[in-house]
Amino acid sequence: MRPCLLVNPDSFRASRMGLAARATRMARAANLAVHVVRDPPSLYARLDQLRLQGAQQLWLLSGDGTILALAEYLAERAPDWTPALLLLAGGRANVVPRDVGGYPAMGALRRALVALREGRSLPEESIHTLRVAQDGLPARYGFVWAGALVHEAVRLTAANRAAGRGWWRHSWFSDPYVLLRWAFRTMVLRVPLPPSAPVTVRIAGMADMTSTMRILVASSLAMRNALYNPFARRGDGPVRFTAVASGAPAVWRLWPALVRGRFDADMDIKRGILSSRCEQVELLGVSGYALDGELFNADPARPLVLTAGRTLRVLRPTA
Repeated sequence: MRPCLLVNPDSFRASRMGLAARATRMARAANLAVHVVRDPPSLYARLDQLRLQGAQQLWLLSGDGTILALAEYLAERAPDWTPALLLLAGGRANVVPRDVGGYPAMGALRRALVALREGRSLPEESIHTLRVAQDGLPARYGFVWAGALVHEAVRLTAANRAAGRGWWRHSWFSDPYVLLRWAFRTMVLRVPLPPSAPVTVRIAGMADMTSTMRILVASSLAMRNALYNPFARRGDGPVRFTAVASGAPAVWRLWPALVRGRFDADMDIKRGILSSRCEQVELLGVSGYALDGELFNADPARPLVLTAGRTLRVLRPTA
C-alpha cells in the first residue's frame, strides 16, 4: 500500500502561505491519497479506517498538537499497529518534526516523494513517547513536558491566542510578543511571578529535591535540531529531565547555558539545579502542566509519573 498524507490545514504553518494546499497538490500529483484532519475526533476516525486497511506508512503535515493526538491514539487505541510515520512541520514550534527531519516541511516532502518515485526506502529510526500518568486521570503520551514557569508561559500564549483576533494574537510574532511583555513586567517593572507551591522531585538513585520551582521540563527526544535543549548530558535512561528551584542563584544569568544544555559541575542539587537522564521521574505538588503545547490539569496531592511510553517508527526524509 502506498503512503497517504494526513493534513491539518488549521495548524499554524500549514494555514499560512498556502502550505497545506501546496503539499496536497504535490502529494496528489504523486498519486497519494490525502486526508484532511482538523481535530482529534476527525484524526481518530481516519486512523480507524487506515488501521483496518492495514496502512504501513502515514505521512502527517501538522502541528505538535496533532502529533500528540496521533501518539496517544497509537498508544491507547492501537497498541498492535506499528505504521512508519513521516512527520512534517506544519505547526508553530514543530519540536518533533525538527527532531526527525521533517522541517522545513516542503523540502522534506519533496525528498520523500523522490525516494518513493525511485523505489528507495527512507531511513527509519525509533523514538520514545513520554508517558505522563497519575492515578485517577488518563495517561497522556507526547514528547515535551513542562511545568512551573514554562507551563505558565504556554498558558499565557494560549490565552492570548484564544482571546480574539489581531496580529498580536495569531501572527508569527504573537508568542514572542507575549513572552517579552511578561519578561518586561517581571524583570523591569518587578511585577511578582505567579505564586507556586513546593514540588518534590524523586528520581531513583538521587536525593529528593523539594522546592518551589522556576523550571520543570522533560522530554523523550534527542532534540538535535530544536531551538532549545535544556538537559545535561549525564545519567542513563530514556527520560531527560531538568528542574531549577526558585532559590537557584542567578537563574536569568544561567538561562543561556540552561537553554543550550551546557551544564557545568557546579549546576547541581546543592545549587537548586537537577538535570539528568533517568528511567522515571515522580513529581508531587504539580497542579498543571503542558505537553507538546497542550495544557492539562493534575492533582498536586498525587504523584505525577513521567516514564518512556510507546516506541514509534519514524522515517527520516534524506536526499
